[in-house]
Amino acid sequence: MTSTTTSADRILRIGGWITALGLLFTVIAVLPLIIPSLDLPSALWWLSMLTGVGLATVFVGLILGARQRRSRR
Repeated sequence: MTSTTTSADRILRIGGWITALGLLFTVIAVLPLIIPSLDLPSALWWLSMLTGVGLATVFVGLILGARQRRSRR
């Protein structure tokens, strides 16, 4: 059994990694709310926006995958 990776699969995987990275930055950016003495750079708030970029990438991958499956019929 051979597995073929389509462009939609690659986009989905990349989007998943971007989302996970954005969630990690979000957790780090929220740490000063839990530990008030912790002072972190404000750039972490911008990096936490990668979560939305990753989700948008995942949705694009889902749409491309659906179109590819529909064209194979």
